[in-house]
Amino acid sequence: MILNLKGRLKLIADKVPECNVLADIGTDHAYIPIYLVQNGVCQKAIASDIKIGPVKMASNNISLYKLSEKIETRLGNGLDTIEINEADSIIIAGMGGTLVTELLEANKPKTVNTNALVLQPMNDLHVVRKWLYDNAFEIYDEEMVAEGPKLYCVLSAKFSGKKKDYSDFELHVGQSLIEKKDPLLSTYCRMKVKQIDRVLEQLEDMKENDVLKTQYARQKIDYINLIEKL
Repeated sequence: MILNLKGRLKLIADKVPECNVLADIGTDHAYIPIYLVQNGVCQKAIASDIKIGPVKMASNNISLYKLSEKIETRLGNGLDTIEINEADSIIIAGMGGTLVTELLEANKPKTVNTNALVLQPMNDLHVVRKWLYDNAFEIYDEEMVAEGPKLYCVLSAKFSGKKKDYSDFELHVGQSLIEKKDPLLSTYCRMKVKQIDRVLEQLEDMKENDVLKTQYARQKIDYINLIEKL
């Protein structure tokens, strides 16, 4: 029985390079490790989650696809479930951006020797980009995918040892997305402009938020200028 992925999960899987051991942190159903092992992208995988329910579900799915000898489930918090140098590639997906950075910060030594960090934050992308840049990681690829009305972005990063200078806007829109003119980037920017308009409307009568209003207004101009270039 072959597992097929689509949408967000397929894009995450597509960003994982060939490796010996994959660690999927917050694995939920373990669909991505199953798919990658079945397709020979990874020889073995670790599927971990902080909650017992997802771990049991992952174990059931792994057994269903007869991959118990190649995929191991572990219960625990974030990267605590793996050892240093145990995984060649690490996935952290489906959770908030602030939590993603907290997990990375808590176990930074476990991330620097990996071939790839594949990250898919559900929000606060700028927080994740800032952590990566400030901790000398190169974001070598980003790509967006749509599922219904929602857009998701998958970041691929690797430790370079060199910190990057960046503008505030580069944290909100990844440079890789701009350089490759991601097909969904224009749609994403238009969504952000609408969000900013709603925020500015709420701040309109609050004099104490003049600095914040100026910041959002400048950000809106940056989004509009980018839309015109795409």
